[in-house]
Amino acid sequence: MVRNGPSKHLPQWQWWLRATRPATLPLSALPTAAGIAWAWRHGTLDWQAAVLTLTCAVLLQVLANFVNELGDYTRGADTPARLGPPRAVAVGAISPQAMAQASWILSGVIFLLGMLLVIRVGWWLLVVGLAALALAWLYTTGSRPLAYIGLGEGTAFVFFGIVPAAGAYAVQRGMVAIEPVISGIACGAFAAAVLGINNLRDLPIDRACGKRTLAVRLGPTAMVRLLHGLLAVPYAVAIGLSFVLPLASMAVVSMPMVWSVGLQLRAAENAATYTQLLLRTVLAATVYGVLLIGAIVLSVS
Repeated sequence: MVRNGPSKHLPQWQWWLRATRPATLPLSALPTAAGIAWAWRHGTLDWQAAVLTLTCAVLLQVLANFVNELGDYTRGADTPARLGPPRAVAVGAISPQAMAQASWILSGVIFLLGMLLVIRVGWWLLVVGLAALALAWLYTTGSRPLAYIGLGEGTAFVFFGIVPAAGAYAVQRGMVAIEPVISGIACGAFAAAVLGINNLRDLPIDRACGKRTLAVRLGPTAMVRLLHGLLAVPYAVAIGLSFVLPLASMAVVSMPMVWSVGLQLRAAENAATYTQLLLRTVLAATVYGVLLIGAIVLSVS
């Protein structure tokens, strides 16, 4: 039974949908799509492999979100009184056993889909896929979860930026190129910033339960400075890419959205404000990603 507030009347399927955190799923889809777009620009596009790659990338993020709910609940970081949106396991809408079972089933589905890609492109992809699956679990579970020792933002930067962009390109082309890696850096910076804002919001509870996120380690002032730096990275990337891909400058259109978030981060004082800033950062990342991918696609001769 759900134990907090008016949300207790939500049907079960809505709690499962919430557990996927749909608003944040562009953070995995966009770098993957950027890698595919660069492969197309460079002369290769296997649509079946592209669809499989995108599906695996998004499902990996859903898996990470499921395991995150399970791990944080088990360790006491998520409770019915948490500062952010209510989590299904924490409020009793989904049992820990059901979430664990769903996570293992989803892991199996991802593995099977990934094997279809491995068969198509080579066994090197199995190593990358197994590493991504392991990290989805190790983020908040195990003896030393990554999120609990301050490695969350770094993991997000790599596995929600560089790896999906470069990996999607390699699936198509059988090699790695600098352009998707650079695009992945931009997407990874956004993903790390989103997680950083989340951790800044949750700082009091994380500190109390021993979750040593980067926000807890650095403190709010230094964390805001780091977030400002992360939010600047995508625009440095867009300007740099514009020298070889002039249309990439279109992505700078989203800068006012990020500028506003950066200004308000200094004055944010409550969980509701941080949650809004987090969602606006995801929106800015989405606009940026769509414009960057559009620039790549429009440049295909």
